[in-house]
Amino acid sequence: MAALAPTLTGRIVAVHQGALGDCLLALPILEALHRSWPRIHFDLWSKPEHVALLASKPFMGSTPPPDDSTLARFFHEDLWRTAPLPPFLEQSRMVLIFGQTGSRVLAERLASRLSCPVPWLQSFPGPGACQHVSQFLLEQCRRFGWHLEECLPRLEPAPQDLAAASAWLEQHHATGRNRPIVIHPGSGGLRKVWPLSNWWRALQWLREAFPNPILLSLGPADERLRDFVRAAEALGVAALEGLPLPLLAAVLSQGRLFVGSDSGVSHLAAAVGTPTLVIFGPTDPGVWAPRGPHVHVVRAGWEESEVLAWPPAPSDTASVTLVIKQVKKILAAS
Repeated sequence: MAALAPTLTGRIVAVHQGALGDCLLALPILEALHRSWPRIHFDLWSKPEHVALLASKPFMGSTPPPDDSTLARFFHEDLWRTAPLPPFLEQSRMVLIFGQTGSRVLAERLASRLSCPVPWLQSFPGPGACQHVSQFLLEQCRRFGWHLEECLPRLEPAPQDLAAASAWLEQHHATGRNRPIVIHPGSGGLRKVWPLSNWWRALQWLREAFPNPILLSLGPADERLRDFVRAAEALGVAALEGLPLPLLAAVLSQGRLFVGSDSGVSHLAAAVGTPTLVIFGPTDPGVWAPRGPHVHVVRAGWEESEVLAWPPAPSDTASVTLVIKQVKKILAAS
């Protein structure tokens, strides 16, 4: 693979169909490539809501991403050899594919059909890894001869999203010195959710200890938390549900503190610069933690069978105490 040339112009198609957290952990690679190739623009083929988060980035191109069927034939054992090549790929300087082993086949087959390079980056390491995803991606790039700067994931919500977030927060008296504390107890994987009995104890303490409004963010994978959310609303907690990701990012950016399980929303809170506390259990923060000087981590242990214990069951007092201690420390510094 050729070294980076600052004068390179044109378009690179970047393919990343992973989850929100994985996509945000890959964002520094695009940032670093843009710094090395400032005249290159990226057409990002990703989930539409992830593309919308990056709309204000100076390196983003204007070509709409294809639907999933565009490259489907390239996964077929025979059809890929004669499948029509999408024009947006033929006109690119490079096709950069992020993914796991299944997408490596796509990269190899496209490379044999296209005249441009098609590098493949494994989007995260396998089980038992002890290296952070960001370093894992950087090392792969350096093997291509790309000596990239190390960047942090950083998002700036668009002005229209900030205006909409401010209007919503004003309705909930959560602006100025009364900025909200946002919690996101859920996660795409149930085993990564700090048990609800612990969240309940932490919520009760937050309501008693601080005057700030508390917002509870609920994602598409969090239907199992519905009873917990209703109980939290009875405590005076406002639920954030169904917001488009750019608007959720804008709300998070106005928070005084974010507390969450290991989830994509925790990565989003960190990326917009909100002081962020993430509670890790079965996953390793040394591999998966959001990155940034304002990110704090608590490690705890629990069994998946404990996660949905509700109504409130006996909580893990030690981990609740540790979370409370960290919250006090972060809020004292803010």
